[in-house]
Amino acid sequence: MKMLKILVVSCIFIFLFGCAYSVPSTFAPAVNIYSSYEDKIQGTVVLVIDDSVNNISQEVKPSSYVCGAHKYPVRLDSALAISIKQTTDALFENVIEQNNLPSKEHMQKLNSQGVIFIKLNRFFPKISFSMGFWSGHANASCDIVLDVVVKDMNNRNLVTTSVGGSRSADGDSGINCGNGANVLSDAIALSIRDTMERYAERISNSEKIRNAFKISETSNEMKENRGKDTVTGIK
Repeated sequence: MKMLKILVVSCIFIFLFGCAYSVPSTFAPAVNIYSSYEDKIQGTVVLVIDDSVNNISQEVKPSSYVCGAHKYPVRLDSALAISIKQTTDALFENVIEQNNLPSKEHMQKLNSQGVIFIKLNRFFPKISFSMGFWSGHANASCDIVLDVVVKDMNNRNLVTTSVGGSRSADGDSGINCGNGANVLSDAIALSIRDTMERYAERISNSEKIRNAFKISETSNEMKENRGKDTVTGIK
């Protein structure tokens, strides 16, 4: 009888106050990149990822009455930033990541032909639950939008755009709705990958970016040749 009372009290407590289930974070770079070009973009690009990408933290509450007392804290840490870096590595011959936008002089020291700046525009995860015949069901989704700016070595805008992804996942709710955290994690990971693929396609297929990097590379070769001519006395 005592154990039954404890069980009843525990169930009432969970129903009224709920539990907090931390959502695992997983990086997910682009896998399928649809590009009109077979080769990477030439030269070196500086990648600057805004703090908004690294400081994503939200507490998601179910939109449904079922499991509505529970909370699902989401903290991505560096999962999205790592996905961006790995995807950018797949697009350019050389990528240098740093925290701040470089000056023109610093870009020349790095022999960089351009810079990519990325910040978070939207991150909206959600989850709901429903009762099944044998067990509960969880359905989660996530919307992600990133603002992307690409500039050449002379600080001229090459591309200013927004890229985003929206995916969903479902699964068993688990004991006391605990598996909802994994279902939400799957939806976020799929959305990150979807966003990365849109980002990769937008950058890789930009003729403006590719031409700017080729022009910059040609200019560097001309400077090197002029330096050799000066050393050998040729004018």
